[in-house]
Amino acid sequence: MTRLRLMIAVALVCAVEMGCSWPPASGGRGVRGQVADKIVIAPHGAKGDSVATRISSDVLPPYEPVAGLSGKITSIGASTATNLVARVAAEFRRMYPDVTLQITASQASIGPQALLEDRADIVPMSQPLTPGESRDFAVKYGYPPVEIKVAADALAIYVEKRNPVAGLTLDQLDGIFSRTQRRGGSSIETWGQLGLTGEWTDRPITLYGYGPEDGAHQIFQQQVLDGGAFRLSLRVEGGGSSIVQGVAADQGAIGFASNFYAAKRVRAVPLAGADGQFYAPTEENVRNHNYPLIRFLYIYVNKPPRQSFNGPAAEFLRFLLSREGQQVVADGGNIPLNVGTVEQGRRALVE
Repeated sequence: MTRLRLMIAVALVCAVEMGCSWPPASGGRGVRGQVADKIVIAPHGAKGDSVATRISSDVLPPYEPVAGLSGKITSIGASTATNLVARVAAEFRRMYPDVTLQITASQASIGPQALLEDRADIVPMSQPLTPGESRDFAVKYGYPPVEIKVAADALAIYVEKRNPVAGLTLDQLDGIFSRTQRRGGSSIETWGQLGLTGEWTDRPITLYGYGPEDGAHQIFQQQVLDGGAFRLSLRVEGGGSSIVQGVAADQGAIGFASNFYAAKRVRAVPLAGADGQFYAPTEENVRNHNYPLIRFLYIYVNKPPRQSFNGPAAEFLRFLLSREGQQVVADGGNIPLNVGTVEQGRRALVE
């Protein structure tokens, strides 16, 4: 666990101070009740070169800086979404050197609890708050927390790069990962059952994924397993990068993790969409909803209805929902929002 904390810290400091693109060690949340890792962002360093496709200048509104902004932003939330916040924070600090950002990468319950207890200005999440978490907040404050979608994400299915499987359906994924097969298909335990031949015919399928406390585990369980149970043979890893590393080292492996963790030694398998065609988890296929396993990254804030939302945290969100902020999203490997979702978030900050 100490090693996991260190890897998360290194990744976030790397993302904030050096502009590098190495993904964090943990894309998951870990075990409830675990002590979170805290990082206070230091003064910014040099900006790295962008390798992502530029966002069209006529799609999203540009950001207009305000004068004299100072203060502190405290962020406590899930690791995958927190990594995005850390990258955006580096750009934000270039404009506002008098704003201090303290960022904590945590597990499932820490962020919502911090929001409830007024210990966090922003709470990044890789899945929506649960009904119970939203209800507890509304009981205390008399209104629900404000939910802002800040990026899109594809849940990719990874195999070792030499694996020849051409594509998979959600029914087949259920057969591979589930011990209940609620979609009505058959249990799939070897690659030969998916049509592979030769040396792959009898090769057993090894499973990698997140633990039950992670949002990706819960999304996969609902969208792919139809609420069913995972196989007991699932090899649970602490984060997306370790899942991908496990798959890369095992020719018979398959695993699921954010598209953010794509690497050279693995391959993302195209999945069948609603029209029966197979789609890779590309930005285009996520934005037009052809790829079937899509989720959003969120930030939650405590904003009373019909009251102004100002200060460093509000300005941080306005920057994130601008052309420049969404360019940081794209440059870092996440998928920027379409204009309609951005406008929805901007309205939520003023309503």
